[in-house]
This record gives sequence, structure tokens and C-alpha cells, in this order.
Amino acid sequence: MSYLYLALAISFTAFGQFFYKKYTKDHKFSHLVIALLLFLLIPILNFLALRSIKIDIVYMLTSLTILIVVFLSRIFFNENIDRKTLVGISFIILGLICYTI
Repeated sequence: MSYLYLALAISFTAFGQFFYKKYTKDHKFSHLVIALLLFLLIPILNFLALRSIKIDIVYMLTSLTILIVVFLSRIFFNENIDRKTLVGISFIILGLICYTI
């Protein structure tokens, strides 16, 4: 169950950032409210995840948030993924692989 809480925390972080970015573009108050509600739930979900998952694993896996946000931005905002971003994504994935081995 703790990994479900962690997955939700990571997803809520990514989608909170997505909705906040959407709010900055279209200034719809509802997008800001969604972002804030998601951000308010993240500490609770992290706490629940940390009850049985080691803190180093939890915070290592939260780096996945960056990957999700990059791909959401590409899909919904049509943002370009440049070479620097790809290098950064590669390092994140490499770090996750190295850490979990």
C-alpha cells in the first residue's frame, strides 16, 4: 500500500506543477485551485509512504516527477525537449538505475 501512496504523491506533484503552469498560461482560477489541492495532499501521501518505505528510496523515486512534467509539457503545451533536457533525463534515469541495483 505504501508504494501506492508514493505513486500518488509523485503523480500529484507532477500534475500539481502541470495545473499551476496551465494556470499561469490561461489564468483560470480552477486550475490554481486544483494545483493547490494536489500540493496540499502530497505531504500526507509522502508521510503514509514513509511509514514502510525507506526515506532514501522515497526521495530518489520522487525524481520521476521531473520526467512526468517534461512529457506532460511536451504533450499539452507543445514544448520542445532540447538536448540539455534529454541529457538531464538520461542522468535521472541512470541515477535511478544505479541506485536501485
